[in-house]
Amino acid sequence: MTINKKLNTLLIVLMITLFTGCVRDVGLNGLTMNVSDEQLNTPSSKFPIQEDFLLANVEINQPNIFIKDGENRISAKLDINLSTIFINKSAGKFEISGVPYFKKENSSIYLNDVTIEDIDFTDAKIDKNILNSLTSNIKPILDSIFKQIPIYTIEKDSFKGSFVKEVKIEDSELLVTFGL
Repeated sequence: MTINKKLNTLLIVLMITLFTGCVRDVGLNGLTMNVSDEQLNTPSSKFPIQEDFLLANVEINQPNIFIKDGENRISAKLDINLSTIFINKSAGKFEISGVPYFKKENSSIYLNDVTIEDIDFTDAKIDKNILNSLTSNIKPILDSIFKQIPIYTIEKDSFKGSFVKEVKIEDSELLVTFGL
């Protein structure tokens, strides 16, 4: 690719991004765009997700994704329905967090290193041992879900995804830097 083509491509990306995104900074590293919580919470047809264990059934509904102030991780609240041989169907809430990373092949941001931050089953008294077992069994499922289902995707008809240089959280904002 010649220098003129690279400059033209960069100018086109810059113009498209200026008119379609929330630009935070234009500097030597490239153009940095802020991705809002509203953009992270687009509905996915992948939810609800249902998983069956040997002694339990778990249904995970659409997550509410957000960034907590002062944290360098993306958080999500998940409503879940749980039924086991010991407990009738019970509703609960999980709060998880993870580190964002970008997959160039499908221009999407995913979560890695998912951690369960909080669990709340308000309508059932669940023994602490069962809850610990449930947590250890659900963590790999949540990790797998957020490695497979993106939290944000750059439009398929846009070529901005080819120019993503960096994805990071800074000052409680998800920032995507575009550049060559």
